[in-house]
Amino acid sequence: MQKNLQLNFKKRLAILVVICFVGESVVMPLAYAQANRAPSSDSTVPDEGAVTLSFSNADIESVASVLAKATGQTILVDPKVKGTINLISNRPLTKAKAIDAFSTALRTSGFALVDVNGVYRVVPEADAKLISNSVTTGKSKQEGDQIITRVFRLNFESANNLLPVLRPLVSPNNTINAYPGNNTIVITDYASNIQRIGQLIESIDAPTSSDVQSIKLNYAIASDMATILSKVLDTASTGGADPSLKTMILAEPRSNSILVRGPSAERIRQIRVLVARLDVPTANNGNIWVVPLKNAEAVKLAVTLRAIVAADASLSAQVGGTPGQPGAVNPAANLNQQTANQQASTAPGASGSSAATSALTSSSNPTTGGIIQAEPATNSIIITASEPLYRNLRHVIEQLDRRRTQVYIESLIAEVSSTNAEELGIQWQGLVGSGNQNVGFGGTNYTNAEGQTGSNIIGLGSNVNNILNPSNATGIVVPPAPGLNLGLLTKFNGTYGMSALITALATTQGTNILSTPNLITLDNEEARIVVGQNVPIITGSYAQTGSTSTVTPFQTYTRQDVGLTLRVRPQVSDNGVVKMQIYQEVSSIYNQNFASGIILNKRNIESNVLVDDGQIIVLGGLIEDKYNDGSNGVPFLKDIPIIGALFRSDSKTRTKTNLLVFMRPYILRDKDQAADITTNRLNLVQQTETAFKQAPMLLPKEDLTKMSDIEPPLIPPGKPVNQTPNNLPSSGLTKPIPVRPSSVPAFGAPVPIPVQ
Repeated sequence: MQKNLQLNFKKRLAILVVICFVGESVVMPLAYAQANRAPSSDSTVPDEGAVTLSFSNADIESVASVLAKATGQTILVDPKVKGTINLISNRPLTKAKAIDAFSTALRTSGFALVDVNGVYRVVPEADAKLISNSVTTGKSKQEGDQIITRVFRLNFESANNLLPVLRPLVSPNNTINAYPGNNTIVITDYASNIQRIGQLIESIDAPTSSDVQSIKLNYAIASDMATILSKVLDTASTGGADPSLKTMILAEPRSNSILVRGPSAERIRQIRVLVARLDVPTANNGNIWVVPLKNAEAVKLAVTLRAIVAADASLSAQVGGTPGQPGAVNPAANLNQQTANQQASTAPGASGSSAATSALTSSSNPTTGGIIQAEPATNSIIITASEPLYRNLRHVIEQLDRRRTQVYIESLIAEVSSTNAEELGIQWQGLVGSGNQNVGFGGTNYTNAEGQTGSNIIGLGSNVNNILNPSNATGIVVPPAPGLNLGLLTKFNGTYGMSALITALATTQGTNILSTPNLITLDNEEARIVVGQNVPIITGSYAQTGSTSTVTPFQTYTRQDVGLTLRVRPQVSDNGVVKMQIYQEVSSIYNQNFASGIILNKRNIESNVLVDDGQIIVLGGLIEDKYNDGSNGVPFLKDIPIIGALFRSDSKTRTKTNLLVFMRPYILRDKDQAADITTNRLNLVQQTETAFKQAPMLLPKEDLTKMSDIEPPLIPPGKPVNQTPNNLPSSGLTKPIPVRPSSVPAFGAPVPIPVQ
């Protein structure tokens, strides 16, 4: 066995020596053969150090070894590299060209030559991207089939949008990735391929052929022109087109211009031609104009416009003269005079002066103006004026007829109260004497804090005869007071009566109210929400005072809303601050009925506050801790130690109330934000409905905590209150509603055109 191994080793060694000898004879520098020759002008004569390659089906490791000696470079071959290559040059190559040719031959076999700090490594193509340390950010001078990494920074196009276009151009074993953070693309590939991809990126990552251009209008109104152009372009464009390829048109009322941005210069030219055809003097020979409104209310806006025309003396310059000087003409009076003349010519029997007076009178009335009239059916404004005055009024209308901002208001009312009460009393009654003798009477009689008849011994003792004597079966039974009632019955002259009564009562009551009324309203418009009951309250009664009265006894009632009331008027400023005029009221019925009527609990807050968009503000609150100690008894006797308890009735009550009110506004500037609010609230309702459906109607005490997932209690009843926004439930105000950023600026300026 050893002999066979030695023979195989000797054969391999001999073959390797022969290959090295042949390879060196082939790639030996030709400088030795030409050292004594005279220089020649023939370009085919190789330079000093040039090599000629001639490998046919040669082992990669052997070729790398021979080439390393010929070029003086260090070439390492990865153990995973196995196979042969063909590398033949018909003319001498420089050392650098020889290395590039070797790299190209390796690439055809699925391998790569990587330069790592001056040392070349032959590795599988899939591993080359992990070894290459050549990273460039600008234009690289590297060429050939070397694996490099290059970072492309985009200025105009989106990296994510460009990634699908470039991915098919990258070699399968190499990578391309986009980093949206700084809008860059990172490619690891062969240097020659990266140069080709770089040229493609330069041609794509270029500014659009058309920037934002302004077109000045001479006759037409900017808003009217923008509306017409938008409708024409929307009809001509396809529904599935890229938004970046669509034409954007906005009106700029201040300079009476339109701003245009299109995908190409030809598109802009077409728009300019269309604008030039439409921007011509009006063909209307009359002076009546109809302006349909988009957002404002016609009746209210007409009143404002009449006041402007009547008060603005500068408008008189449009029809000549200066106010207060001879020859000056008031524009409103001039227009009213024109209207009056028309009425005079059409009204039979009416004189010109009387018609003018009538028209002027009607114009001065803010509700029936002659030159500015509202048409509620179509929500339009009818203006009778000259064109200069109409243009001034139209500019005012454009400023006022804007989409108004909406405000969604969340509020949270958290009330936690706890009441602990204890009562203990001893009462007794007694008679002394019998028969025809004088009978002595004595005893104590107390009523509890609520004034119930069944809590004293006399009122409760009347039940004894009603129960034991059949003849009194129709008597009124007095219900005993709540709690423990222990009594002693004694027979007095054949009649039973109550001689002693002990009452004891302990009450614990906790209340946890968490109300979250929400509403939405327009900017500077009051909104109101009422959630509660309409409770009848007795205001008077009539009873018969004599047997001859024929009037039926009756009672009079008034009704009052009891529950939760919230009234808010928000006002949005330019910087996103919301001013709110707030009135909030929480009322409820007291849990006991008194002889004089019911008692209502009422808590309200009325305030004006400033709060930023989406921020929580506490409007106010109440922290109350009330103690009530009462004692009824016999003077002097009730103060005797130990024995005094037989002659008195004690009651103690402690009530703790904690009330806080929070509020948070959301500014909704466009329909997308309003849709986000609606979707969020709808999902919350569906989740709450599902949770209640799954919960049983009667819960064991240990399962009550499961319901807290629906709306967890703010503070356990009876515990001290430490109200901070962090204590609020997760479904309350502390969890902001996900609202997307608005595309509408805070003030009514044109929407900025997004950078493509």
